Amino acid sequence: MKKNFLILVSFLVIGLFASCDRGPERPDYFYRFKFNGVEKEFKASTDADIIFIDAPGGLKLATFTMVSGRDTDRNALIIGLRYRDEMLRSYEMQTPIMVNGMLSPTLTFFYLDENGKAYLATLLQSQNPGARDDGRVAFTDITPEGSFGTFEAVVFDVTEETSELSARQAFTITEGEFFLPNVASIRTE
Repeated sequence: MKKNFLILVSFLVIGLFASCDRGPERPDYFYRFKFNGVEKEFKASTDADIIFIDAPGGLKLATFTMVSGRDTDRNALIIGLRYRDEMLRSYEMQTPIMVNGMLSPTLTFFYLDENGKAYLATLLQSQNPGARDDGRVAFTDITPEGSFGTFEAVVFDVTEETSELSARQAFTITEGEFFLPNVASIRTE
């Protein structure tokens, strides 16, 4: 009888500890998109996030780091956003912003495919005749757990050797969606 009682108490104690709250679990952060029509979907690693930075002179930056696993040289997408004043819900790459006295694109896109091949969209069309670089980012919801949003871009192979911008082969990123953790704003001086 004593032995049965000890077994029962042991199971109750184990059950009690097993049901204890282990703290908040990390939400299922993700990013997905189509690259030239091919679906890409990833669970975001712990290195994925959005960092907001207040830079000198009123310039604000947000860096979207979309990575999965530990190999950040593959299946990674980085979006850089420059803005002033309050954050808006959507941004377009070809709406220029003044940075250090020069017109610059509001957004830049850098994508590394599953083989580590790099693609980039960073040129402002008004300053680079023939350039077709383009992109958009929109926040659909900003919560305490992170930000949800959409994105799309026209990117180019960074190793392509043509000097004529309009002759470069365009690659499309479409139907992009993300849910990424927000990192508190960082102020630089």
